[in-house]
Amino acid sequence: MASDQMDDEPIKRFTQLVLFQAQQDQATELVIAPANRERPPVRYKVEGSWHEMSPPPAHILPGVVAELGRLAVFTKRPFPKEGLIDVAYSGVRLRWVIRMTSADADCILTPIEQ
Repeated sequence: MASDQMDDEPIKRFTQLVLFQAQQDQATELVIAPANRERPPVRYKVEGSWHEMSPPPAHILPGVVAELGRLAVFTKRPFPKEGLIDVAYSGVRLRWVIRMTSADADCILTPIEQ
């Protein structure tokens, strides 16, 4: 395995874990905020209340955003971008709609009803 692929593994695992945890907690919205220093970088809403996830090291947040884009099969087209994420993780289907308005904007994800 190439060293860059090994470096991507923690990002891929963290990204899937975030989607899994938010889905298990029945989140109605998940936000990844790579550039916003005023709010927690990873948070999700359950029954109208925001919950903060343990943030990853700041240097991997751009990789998390890139991984979300890869999972949603974002193309190189200009922003805004919208896509679907549908992956298996720990025996569960993770299904989310993702929207981004710019490269440094928050990633807004909403679950797709199973």
